[in-house]
Amino acid sequence: MKRWITVMSGVLVATAAVAPVNAQTAMADARTAAASAQAAPTDPVAALTAQFAAGRGVKIAEISRTNSDGKPLSAQKRRGVAQFDVSGVAGYDILTASALSGENAKPVRNLAIDGNVYISGGLVGEGLPDGRKWMRAPGKIRDLSPFQTPVLVLEPATLKTLLATSKAKKPGAALHTGTVTFGALYHASPSYRAGLHGRPSARVAAMTVTWRLWLGGDGLPLRLVTSWAEPPLSMKVTRVSDVRFASWGAPVKLTAPPIEEPAA
Repeated sequence: MKRWITVMSGVLVATAAVAPVNAQTAMADARTAAASAQAAPTDPVAALTAQFAAGRGVKIAEISRTNSDGKPLSAQKRRGVAQFDVSGVAGYDILTASALSGENAKPVRNLAIDGNVYISGGLVGEGLPDGRKWMRAPGKIRDLSPFQTPVLVLEPATLKTLLATSKAKKPGAALHTGTVTFGALYHASPSYRAGLHGRPSARVAAMTVTWRLWLGGDGLPLRLVTSWAEPPLSMKVTRVSDVRFASWGAPVKLTAPPIEEPAA
């Protein structure tokens, strides 16, 4: 009887000793798994695509400058919203104003909605008949970009092409930098193709856009800075664009111009 009690006591001691070790191992494994999940980088293209839902969008602001032979030629500020549907950018409402000191040009509003793009204000507004404030512009919404930059980072294929040229070595990096050719943009970006009158020449296709892209912890763009030379190079025209994004996923509701102000 004493021997049986002794044996059972040994078993209980051994079990008690093993149980905490197993519990500690399980807790350590859980912490490691959680840390790995937190450290796993978010795919920016997947994060962007996940934003595509009807009635949702993002706030955008851009400052762009154009120089000719090193001298300021124009500067603009754009602000507004872009609206998504399940396929991508479905519309936008952008107000553009001059950023040049002493420039008194009236702001221009571009409203893209329901398959049409409308323009109001600026020189367009001055040339419209009495009673009208809007002019319908040619083209389709998906063929136009609300930005000055040729890099529409709201297009998944364009974002993917951009990141493929990134110099960042660390997965999940917050800052990416690189250069992308106009030829690569032509193949990737529907909005860039639509803005051209045919395929770019070999010389233009080889020209590059220098870019810097900041991403948030959720993988979504926070800021995009691009600079490029505008062909033909003999004119020595260079452009710089600084676009910032905020309030991803915010509700966006665009309204077409009222009936009493029909499109021209």
